[in-house]
Amino acid sequence: MRSGGIPWSEVIEETLRWAPSIANLPLRYAVEDIKLPDGTLIARGDAILATYAAAGRDPLRHGESAGRFDLSRADKEHLAFGHGVHYCIGAPLARLEASLALPALFARFPDLSLDDTHGPARLAESFIGHGYRVLPVRLG
Repeated sequence: MRSGGIPWSEVIEETLRWAPSIANLPLRYAVEDIKLPDGTLIARGDAILATYAAAGRDPLRHGESAGRFDLSRADKEHLAFGHGVHYCIGAPLARLEASLALPALFARFPDLSLDDTHGPARLAESFIGHGYRVLPVRLG
């Protein structure tokens, strides 16, 4: 990051795990019965909600601290770009853009910080996307 102690790639991956830009996908429907390991049955035709945001914060996968943003986390695996045949073809480009933009932003504004004098950052109200409606910052 700014000090060079943690590479930007680690910041990007933890951000994608902790707050993926797509939180939920629109409903899908089971094309056949699906029995889950705990015995739960998703019947053919049942609606399924793919929740990427919840997957990244799963304590069974990421431990008790799964809900905390932690750059030192060893396992930053996430589903922010999908999985399998539905993996985002643009994922390498998105990572490249972030790896160029973030260092440039902080080089240009080395004292960039959140400005909470007018209250906390406000999340955008969206069922699908995850982002901020207002994110006040101080440039210097």
